[in-house]
Amino acid sequence: MSKRIFTARGQTFNAAADNTALTAVIFMYIQAQSAQLVDVLEVKISGMQTASTLAGFQLHRASTNATTPTALATASASDGLMLPTGTALASTVTTAIAAATGPTGSNATTDAVLDISLNGFGGILRWNAAPTQEWKIQGTAAPGIASVLYNSSTAGGTNCAANAHIIYEPY
Repeated sequence: MSKRIFTARGQTFNAAADNTALTAVIFMYIQAQSAQLVDVLEVKISGMQTASTLAGFQLHRASTNATTPTALATASASDGLMLPTGTALASTVTTAIAAATGPTGSNATTDAVLDISLNGFGGILRWNAAPTQEWKIQGTAAPGIASVLYNSSTAGGTNCAANAHIIYEPY
């Protein structure tokens, strides 16, 4: 069990409506292996816009999982151990910023949504979980097995350039 940091840098998070497949937008997607527990410990977003812009970032459970997530292959996105000598688990978590068919953020009233909206013009938002208050990812199917961070137009967000990271710990 080693903490990991999933980062997306220099991205434009185009706003998308809740309950739609996120196909043409940048999102940050985390999917556990079947029944694996993943604790999300921190989410940080830094707005990089050149003028005041509402960014409606939200962390949602995925009501539909991504299909064929694109492997992180450029320097603009990474996922690595926070402890250089740490050991990765045999059952690895899937992280992606794009997919053949993107995930759908759940808008079910019974699913949790973490609102982390900010002003994209240099605004910085850091959500850090208190002990026992971590965002949990666990299950064998949607909506529990995956979560997605995206800029929600349903929450009033408009397209926004930003840097973001998610610190998580798989078990």
